Amino acid sequence: MKHLTTTAIGAVLSLSFVAEAAATEWNVSLWGQRRAFTEHVEYLAEALAERTNGEFTLNISYGGLSNNRENLDGISIGAFEMAQFCAGYHRDKNRAITVLELPFLGVSNLEEEVAVSHAVYDHPAVADEMAQWNARMLMTSPMPQYNLVGTGDPRDTIEEFNGMRVRATGGLGEIFASVGGVPTSVTATEAYQALEGGTVDTVAFAQHAHLSFRTIDIADWWTENLNPGTVNCPVVVNIDAYDALSDEERAALDGAVEDSIAHYLANYAELIERWDSVLEERGVERVSVPEETIAGMQENAQAIHDAWIADMSAQGLPAQELYDLVQTTLAEARGE
Repeated sequence: MKHLTTTAIGAVLSLSFVAEAAATEWNVSLWGQRRAFTEHVEYLAEALAERTNGEFTLNISYGGLSNNRENLDGISIGAFEMAQFCAGYHRDKNRAITVLELPFLGVSNLEEEVAVSHAVYDHPAVADEMAQWNARMLMTSPMPQYNLVGTGDPRDTIEEFNGMRVRATGGLGEIFASVGGVPTSVTATEAYQALEGGTVDTVAFAQHAHLSFRTIDIADWWTENLNPGTVNCPVVVNIDAYDALSDEERAALDGAVEDSIAHYLANYAELIERWDSVLEERGVERVSVPEETIAGMQENAQAIHDAWIADMSAQGLPAQELYDLVQTTLAEARGE
């Protein structure tokens, strides 16, 4: 009896060890601090833990695993299982999705940004390019149209943009360059220092980033209506790690994406609602850019679009198809 009891206890302990070992924990590489830009990842972590009874968890790190320019590289070598990155940080590594960073695409709200991003992410050309980095698209990090903050006198004309040093990446940098601006692609975490030290005159960010990276704290003015475009920042997962998930874990992960995006949108809406009070508290002047300034920049945008299509087509990407996909998705999202 004693032998049987010992054997039974050993079996229970063995099963407990196996169950514990079977739990899945993924490391997630983000940067900065928790903010509106990362709320969908935070929500996803909570949803996964709840849906799997704690058997699938995300260990979220803000800058402890990699810097923001190297997250895609980290995914490629399996240094962590999930990461967020922005296309403009390394355009040569994620060429296909840079279509979403073209200036003045006409996206007017976050819901439309989600629609066009996920449509492009689902395109085979994007999947193939991401697979080169052992990455699989999971979800977007939708951001509203960028606007400038600056120090000194407001800049709101084409003439005043000439020579302006601006922190702007991707297509945003190109549109400012087209009117004589001098874009620089310092990372988000470097933007405050660049503005404070005079390396740049202005910084192009979405509202949450102006808050999180404190550029609004030293700004004298903010353009409320320039809306030249935005950047695209996907959340990706390591393909090997994704394929190694059980069917239940994979279903839990994929199934939580829609709710995570919905949470993100609701949270961002709250930020927008209090943006006026943020400007007032910090004494930041709201600058309404004249329509003729915006129209002049929009005229330059089409040449940038055409150049992108020609360049990417020459590199073997279905550029026109991707560009048209953005336009048709926008029309569908608007019920046109």
